Amino acid sequence: MPPSRLLRDRDYTQFACLPVCQTSGENAREDSPITETTCQKRAMFQRMKFAALERRLTRAYKDRLAALGAVPKGVFWRNQSTQIARFDAMLSIVRKISPVAHPAVADIGCGYGALLEFIQKTPRYQTMRYSGYDINAAMISACTDQFADQKELFAVGKYPSGAVDFCLFSGTFNLCHTTNLDLWEDYIFANLQDCWQRSRYGLVLNLLCAPKSHIKNQIFYADRRKFITRASRLFGPTHAVSTPHVTGDVTFAIAKP
Repeated sequence: MPPSRLLRDRDYTQFACLPVCQTSGENAREDSPITETTCQKRAMFQRMKFAALERRLTRAYKDRLAALGAVPKGVFWRNQSTQIARFDAMLSIVRKISPVAHPAVADIGCGYGALLEFIQKTPRYQTMRYSGYDINAAMISACTDQFADQKELFAVGKYPSGAVDFCLFSGTFNLCHTTNLDLWEDYIFANLQDCWQRSRYGLVLNLLCAPKSHIKNQIFYADRRKFITRASRLFGPTHAVSTPHVTGDVTFAIAKP
């Protein structure tokens, strides 16, 4: 049975401790004798660290939005052209691999709703059914202000409220506000796992990449091969393509069979 099928068909509660006890960092041992109680304590401690990360991120994005408004630089994008290039790369993959004509896509870390605007303005993507989620209430308020007649499409959260066809992450994991590389990578995969459970067909995301994963000036750069290895082990076959027109950016697709 393929790994992605196995994970999809089994109860995810048994994997709740996996990122903490077995797969954190490059030097983690999968055969370490760890009791269930120890695992639960580590999982609780990790959730606390994740919550602290999210508080810092929420504060940074809220301040940036208040200072610059609902524009690309207001969510730490370099400019609109790279923002749109990333959107187009993700959606073109969804369009290519989706087994349904009108896929439901969840925009995780939706910011002020720029992806919805792009979908609405781009005929080849207008058949997609959109919903947006962000941990930052200020961002969701910006979305509902901009899309006053479509407020129901947005909600505060880290994952979709119900099942969708694909979860999308565009720039969601670039700004990290930590120097702890293992912690940030664990945070990424914890969020991917939450969304994997709620996605019928898979996940599509983009990350800045470098020969070796690192954090510089609060920006995360992934090791492309390392990310593919870990995602393939946890979910299933993972594919990557350099994002057109965005130097150093890679778009990843993790599809369920």
